[in-house]
Amino acid sequence: MAFTINIPGIIRLVAVKTPDEVLAVNDASMVERSLSGRGGLVNRSVAAKLAVFRTADGDIWPAFRDRLDPLRAAHQAALEAALSNVGPLLRRIAPEIAELGGYVRDGAAHRSTGVIVQQAVGRLFFADYAASEESYDAARTLQTWLSAGPLRAFWIRRSGALQASLDRIMDFSRGDMACAHATALAMDNIVRSIELMRRLARHGDNLAKIGPQDAIAHTLRAPARVVREARDGGRAGPVRLRARSLVLLAVESARRQRPDPGFAFFASAWNRCPAHSIVPALLADVWQAARTDTGGCA
Repeated sequence: MAFTINIPGIIRLVAVKTPDEVLAVNDASMVERSLSGRGGLVNRSVAAKLAVFRTADGDIWPAFRDRLDPLRAAHQAALEAALSNVGPLLRRIAPEIAELGGYVRDGAAHRSTGVIVQQAVGRLFFADYAASEESYDAARTLQTWLSAGPLRAFWIRRSGALQASLDRIMDFSRGDMACAHATALAMDNIVRSIELMRRLARHGDNLAKIGPQDAIAHTLRAPARVVREARDGGRAGPVRLRARSLVLLAVESARRQRPDPGFAFFASAWNRCPAHSIVPALLADVWQAARTDTGGCA
């Protein structure tokens, strides 16, 4: 069930976590990705955090574009088409898949899992993308920025780490904001899935007896939450929204209640993730690569 917090001048918030609520609110026309900062001190603070993903010329990272943004649909469709070329893309990142498979199987890798995943994701955009500990540290800083409390967020900005990380991610992404989002923020869900695969593989003969699709069902993860704003008041399915409320969609909690791989990607919604096909295929190949030396069947 949705719950509401309303403290005048401090916060106006609605949190939803059941599948039907999440889908209804996500689809509601009065709910937007852009945040006005109205509704209280907390609302302003969250809006300021997301504002850093806007470039100096006013452009914005794709995951923060509103439904009616004239560039959103075109960019989303073009990227989805590019990422739907699953077979050739998986062959392009076969070395990274093999590395990740070795980690899932043995728990050892020559470099951190995050760097390998970031490079694999980057190479879906640019065949010669080369991640490093520095580029992954930049991604981790941006992920921390989004979840940090006020004091930590103040320090990240004041120290210069925030801007340095944004600059580094954009440099590695060659100015491509879809690549920047994928290699800084979205990739964290893949890292979590790989770590869960490693944990799954450690128990008994799971690696030999569990096939790739079942492994995905066990380990695929969605974002813990995404933030929206109700521009106007009204109803979104079973949820009552007040104007200028922050809206937290607890996507991972809802996904666990509806074990459909597409749910993690809003695959049937207006804002479906362009990677909704390639990510499950990547994870399946990682699990199969891990099984190769165990006698597991395809």
